[in-house]
Amino acid sequence: MTTLSRRSFFKQSAALGGGIAVAIHLGGCGSEPVYPGDRENALQPNAYLQVTPDGKVVFQLPRAEMGQGVYTGLTTLAAEELNMPAEQIVVEHAYYHPEFRDPEFQMMMTGGSVSLRNNFMPIRQAAANLRAWLRAAAAQQYKVSLDAVELSNGQVLVEGREPVGFGELIETANSLPVPEKAPLKSPADFSQIGRHSVRLDARDKVTGSARFGIDCTVPGTRTAVMRRCPHLGGRVKSFDASAAKAVKGVEAVFEVNGGVAVVASGYWPARKAADALDIQWDKGPLAGLDDNTLRQRHEKLLQSEGRQVAEVGDAEAVTGERMTARYRVPMLSHSPMEPPNALVQVSENRVEVWTGTQVPDTAIGVVAAALERPREQIIVHNQMLGGGFGRRLVPDYIVEGARISARTGHPIKLVWSREDDIQHDYYRPAAMAELSATVDNGKVTSFSGKTVVPSIMGQIMPMFAEAAMPEWLPPAIPRSLAGLLKHVDTSMTEGLGDTNYQFPYKKMETVHDDTPIPVGFWRSVGHSQNAFFTESFIDELAHRLGQDPVEFRLMHMPHDSRRYRALKLVAEKAGWGRPTPGQFQGVAAHDAFHSSVAQVVTASVEGTNIRVHKVVCAVDCGLAVNPDIVIAQMESAIVFGLTAALKAGITLEDGKVKQSNFHDYPMLSLAETPEIEVHIVPSTDAPTGVGEPGLPPVAPALANAVFAATGQRLRELPLRLG
Repeated sequence: MTTLSRRSFFKQSAALGGGIAVAIHLGGCGSEPVYPGDRENALQPNAYLQVTPDGKVVFQLPRAEMGQGVYTGLTTLAAEELNMPAEQIVVEHAYYHPEFRDPEFQMMMTGGSVSLRNNFMPIRQAAANLRAWLRAAAAQQYKVSLDAVELSNGQVLVEGREPVGFGELIETANSLPVPEKAPLKSPADFSQIGRHSVRLDARDKVTGSARFGIDCTVPGTRTAVMRRCPHLGGRVKSFDASAAKAVKGVEAVFEVNGGVAVVASGYWPARKAADALDIQWDKGPLAGLDDNTLRQRHEKLLQSEGRQVAEVGDAEAVTGERMTARYRVPMLSHSPMEPPNALVQVSENRVEVWTGTQVPDTAIGVVAAALERPREQIIVHNQMLGGGFGRRLVPDYIVEGARISARTGHPIKLVWSREDDIQHDYYRPAAMAELSATVDNGKVTSFSGKTVVPSIMGQIMPMFAEAAMPEWLPPAIPRSLAGLLKHVDTSMTEGLGDTNYQFPYKKMETVHDDTPIPVGFWRSVGHSQNAFFTESFIDELAHRLGQDPVEFRLMHMPHDSRRYRALKLVAEKAGWGRPTPGQFQGVAAHDAFHSSVAQVVTASVEGTNIRVHKVVCAVDCGLAVNPDIVIAQMESAIVFGLTAALKAGITLEDGKVKQSNFHDYPMLSLAETPEIEVHIVPSTDAPTGVGEPGLPPVAPALANAVFAATGQRLRELPLRLG
């Protein structure tokens, strides 16, 4: 694979209003043309820092900001190396280009808690290169030695002169070669990385000036809503639009994507008309499916032969009494506060999309395929996301908007309702697991298990592949990935098959459930259920052996591991073993996304009511670039996880989702939210993930606390006392 040549790069950067730019190579193939083709001054052949003629530094943000903090975290990396306050840098959402593709996933994607981990060095290096370039330009322009030049507070300090603005050095800098491997700052000299600081996007979000996808509009925009089949996978058979067309403001009603679209002058007439439609539905492949049927299916699949995903140790060591436990988790909706939406304008040679998406390049690919257009015509203007949690990895709502715009000839703002969102999600899959262990003379001699779960990769990745593959490849190739991926999908057993608990023999298997329920990546993905399975069963083992749950865990994990450090710290900070009278503690520790998180939950039980009083969390995530964001992400994940543990659950009836809004799919309320205390394990290692690892331990820690309080093992989420 080739990357953009330096000569081509400078030709393109010359269109940046006379500014200078430094490339950040993030991997991927850079041989594609600069994009979009008719706006050269806005094109970005790589993720880069730009200096404008008036001296401003502009950072093209290559990841989506959905509340997790990349707007601040990634900008801080650049600001540190440039010796300037992060708030002085202008941050813009980057347009798609292959150079923005994450090297791990080869997609321009925000997910998997990789934004800081995979960008920590490239962005610092780019900023260090820019710093060196400006210093060299100042030294030449003012005839001084390089040692007499330094950057500080957004200016260039030249010995014996007044401070110089960056813009004054552009002409000279463009005559010099761009440094490629300038020295990075020593961590001992960091003034911003590792320090608490205010989020750069906080003020705009508080004042309402931050722009999200749902805020976007262009002249001539019409609003559209969809009526989709209430039975998952179903389609419209026929419909009567007479009542809908009688609603004032309605302009068009037609079938699209298996549902019925209503186009009107605004949201409320469109919604009113959509509700007035008389539709006959084909229930599709899931007709008749309900929660009991799905449970029975999973129980039956547990008895079938599974695919082995891990086997460690000597099977001959398996001796003693066997104990077994079965666990289950339900389907879950993402339910971000901003429901799915997209503004799409289709014209003869151009398709523009304004939305919040975690996968701009996938959005380009699927829109191009849906409209049978070249990818070069599709432009995605990414915006702030009002929550994502994995939902905005699937661009189905963008395709709907594109097809409606193409049909009507108008810019279309498609808006989902909360009911649309909850009843037509790509859900965290329902899953079941059976774990077992053998115990001989007070020691665990084996640890094994089997899960039944759908393959997220098998459903979603063919769409990603079709969007990313060259157009000349036959469609059968990406579709064939579904059959392959369901046999190698690591998300089915992540956090279970790769646990670092040490026993003489370990074996894990998985069985693929191919029920065609739409499933997707939900915050922490397979870890969300597998931590509940594993950490609940580990607690049962500790109790079976009469050992302290913390000490039992520490005894069976490597003492030099991150999880060991996090567990030791959380036990100390939570006062493990010394709860307030009437309250009870539970513990869990889990590795996910290269980070380790341990949590102690303190809870009490009154009758059948579970009350969570406090969650103490310790996280080992390497160097915390911004400790405030790390703490906020742990708090956010804990609240998200407690909602799943105590409240949430999507259930089916005749293939329909029974829940529809927050009255029957409730969130954890402020009054129910416990005190949360977060401790960061000191580290000089490179940063790892923080957006998702805080979620997996909270449900098992709470279940273990409930056992301590009642003696009752709750092996199914949401937790319910009988």
